[in-house]
Amino acid sequence: MSKAVLKRTWAGFLLAISLGLGPNSMPTLAATEVVPLKRLKVNDVILLPTVSSQYQAKFTKPKTWQVSPKSAVYLEFQHSIELQPHRSWLQVMVNDKVIKHIPLTPQNAEGTKMTIPLPVGLLQDFNTLNFRVQQHYTDHCEDPLDKSLWTQILPATRIVFDYQPVVPKVDLGAFPYPIIDELTYSPARVQYVVDQSASDKELQALALVNVHLAQQAQDHELKSRVVFGRSSAAPDEHAVWIGTASHLSGVQSVAGAVGNYALQGGQWVNKQSGQSLGPDQGLVLFFQAPGSQSQTVLVVTGNTDEAVLKAAEALTLRPKASMLAGGAAEVPSGWNPPGTRTAKVPRFVEGQSRTFRELGFDIQEVHKINAPPITYKVPVVSKFHKSGGKLWLDLNYSYSPQLNPEFSSLELRLNDVSIANLPLTNPAGEQLLRASIPVASELIHPRNELVAQFHLMPDKYGWCVDNYEDNAWGKILDDSQFRVEGAPGSYLPDAGLLNSTMYPYSKADNLEGVHLAVPASPSAAVLDTLLGFTTRLGRSTLADTDLRLSLSKGFASLPGDRNLAIFRESTDAAALPAGAKLVWQLSGSSLMQVLKLADPNGGTISGETAELGQGAYLEQYALAPDRVASVFTASKPAGFLALGELFESDEQFETLASGFVQQASTLQSQLNPITETRFHIEEKNAVTGNWWDAALSWVKGLSWSVIIWGLLGAFLVLIILPMLVRALFRR
Repeated sequence: MSKAVLKRTWAGFLLAISLGLGPNSMPTLAATEVVPLKRLKVNDVILLPTVSSQYQAKFTKPKTWQVSPKSAVYLEFQHSIELQPHRSWLQVMVNDKVIKHIPLTPQNAEGTKMTIPLPVGLLQDFNTLNFRVQQHYTDHCEDPLDKSLWTQILPATRIVFDYQPVVPKVDLGAFPYPIIDELTYSPARVQYVVDQSASDKELQALALVNVHLAQQAQDHELKSRVVFGRSSAAPDEHAVWIGTASHLSGVQSVAGAVGNYALQGGQWVNKQSGQSLGPDQGLVLFFQAPGSQSQTVLVVTGNTDEAVLKAAEALTLRPKASMLAGGAAEVPSGWNPPGTRTAKVPRFVEGQSRTFRELGFDIQEVHKINAPPITYKVPVVSKFHKSGGKLWLDLNYSYSPQLNPEFSSLELRLNDVSIANLPLTNPAGEQLLRASIPVASELIHPRNELVAQFHLMPDKYGWCVDNYEDNAWGKILDDSQFRVEGAPGSYLPDAGLLNSTMYPYSKADNLEGVHLAVPASPSAAVLDTLLGFTTRLGRSTLADTDLRLSLSKGFASLPGDRNLAIFRESTDAAALPAGAKLVWQLSGSSLMQVLKLADPNGGTISGETAELGQGAYLEQYALAPDRVASVFTASKPAGFLALGELFESDEQFETLASGFVQQASTLQSQLNPITETRFHIEEKNAVTGNWWDAALSWVKGLSWSVIIWGLLGAFLVLIILPMLVRALFRR
């Protein structure tokens, strides 16, 4: 075949593909995803001690994966050399089915590596991976707790998925899938497109959509950013366009005509009727991104900013609005959110008692002699120490029969301090026991870890190998509660309370007590910080009604009955609530910024920040015992990006701990200059001044060892050497 014919053949082939096949029908390439144990929330070696032990990790299979039989579990383990090989084994299980039985022999005692095919047919959306051992060191009576009984699953163990990507179904009935897919292992990534002159209602729609996505994401990270005008979404980003038809001229390149709607002359038109949408008729479009098999485009729009907000309210409503189906949904004229009251309570302890169920804790049951600890993360946002409040733990629990009463108990630890040890003494077991345990106020922090450890020793007659049985179990019930008595005090202001709870902004899951304020002309960097904050706020809540947060541009008039989140550039002449003012004053040699807020009692509530420079700062001011204003400030885009990343990233957000902020003792405020080593961007000035200052600076830079040896050398030269010289001359 000649080169010309070959070229024409390939050209025709490529043209046929481009014309005859849509993006969704083009062949996909196989992909691989490596999931180490750390991504399954296993942060260390898995230790399997005693005669019988088991550990369970959970993993998922995304709906967009067609998993290949080439997928495997790569196992690395080691075990005690004293185990009897004919009676000791390790089993690897997937969804309670044994996929590998491994005798524990001297030959595989150290650093053994093994590849185990993953049984694709057993996989579901949610799956379990279990490591189970049976271990013995003698054929005669043995101590089931002997230290020679152990096996370790090493951190290099991982699941390797080999899969073919599957094109997801894009339908408003399933929204926010596939933008948010709880089965995936990577953060969801979203690029928002808004107009640079977007109104306050359009920006409120942006906040509502982002909170809704974050509430669906929950434990999954959500990474989002804002661009003005036209989308430049990366291959792994979903694009979300929000704004009026006149502000979304660039959407024509990706949307064109979708379903029954078209963008004509700066207006959305219903093609069937030929009429433009009404001033309060929102429109939501959802479709596959052109040329992509995994990414989507969401358009939240209308012909007015009021219609855009209506579209966002309908899209984010829970339960889901019936109008949301297919690729396009039109919000009827006159529609409004139903305004139902939320039935949910906050997932933290404040001034009211909370059951484990209300805190999100399920019934927990553990088994066998090596029962793992049950760990609860308990946020307490009120101050019990040196206040009028008292906290009790009312625990409801049960345990199995045939336990040794001398060695079986339920130990409770709060923040690594034992608060109770409840004996399990009934040979017949107990189906329901109650214990009320007072919690010392000194032990209560905003972030607490309660550990319930069942020590389940089987009946002593089962210690011999020939009749050893372990059917022990213990259970903590979800109607257990943290009971509040009296009136605890308030920690506010304390930016550390945002960590894990976003208190006090999260007091209502529908965010009806939250107001966001941005500059009159916010930059994309300011809006990125707003997205970071609303992402964390969404991941800390889960509404069962419509979302009700509000937003305004400018700071002249802010609501006096809501928690405020204010995003401002250091050049803004910003004010907080009405009557407040912004002043500068000299404090020593530093120029300090003082924000003065009107106090309902007639005084002023003031707070100070250090010189802003290029830094990124989070300040918090107490407006009432349970209400605050948090101010996010930076002078350059890099500072705002740092603030946004602080709230988006789980690892970085963990650094925002209570007590990390500085307390200005003479002011009713708290200051938090975001983790200086990581976030605070500050120029270093060259050393200036006279020679004495320079010398002192040079000396301060020396290590102690250099200084000591220098002094010793000077002593030898100035004292010892002259003495030796005089002694020589005397001779």
